Amino acid sequence: MRRSVFLLFLILAAPALADWSVEPGSSVGFVSIKNNAIGENNAFTRVAGGIDAKGNISVKVDLSSVDTGVGIRNERLQTMLFEVGMYPAATVTGKLSEDQLAKLSSGGQSTAMLEVTVDLHGQQAKKMAALSVAASNGQAQVVSAQPIMLSAAEFGLESGVAALQQIAGLNAISRSIPVTVDFTLSSD
Repeated sequence: MRRSVFLLFLILAAPALADWSVEPGSSVGFVSIKNNAIGENNAFTRVAGGIDAKGNISVKVDLSSVDTGVGIRNERLQTMLFEVGMYPAATVTGKLSEDQLAKLSSGGQSTAMLEVTVDLHGQQAKKMAALSVAASNGQAQVVSAQPIMLSAAEFGLESGVAALQQIAGLNAISRSIPVTVDFTLSSD
């Protein structure tokens, strides 16, 4: 759920007439809520892809790079929820309009709305991403202006969440997850 959705946003940051690549250190964050009271910050630390000169966005999130700060929890998310053996990555695709490309190519700071398609666990969902972009000197910083909400149901992850809840002995794990992005892009 939290997967690649987040990557979508980063797409907006690319200035026109150049290809832009996601730089190492970029991440997709998500918050999990257990027992309706405890929120935990988590992230995917391996994100790749970018935006081509025509505005086509393609970002891949390596689901095995999930980092919760707890080793056994990382393993359980990889095997029981994301099933990384069958679905190793989440992808986010979209397209920047000519207007968005022109705005970004001029540099400076802007906020943009972008429709993206998130492909996770063999399911696809369209989402709107509000992104804040600051571009200059061949680099762009793209961060979420507001979280993107993903749900377990739209990606066929309900049974995985239930299995995690049972093995951890929890009363509840939220089925709706806010996702954020923090990407650095560089022009190729």
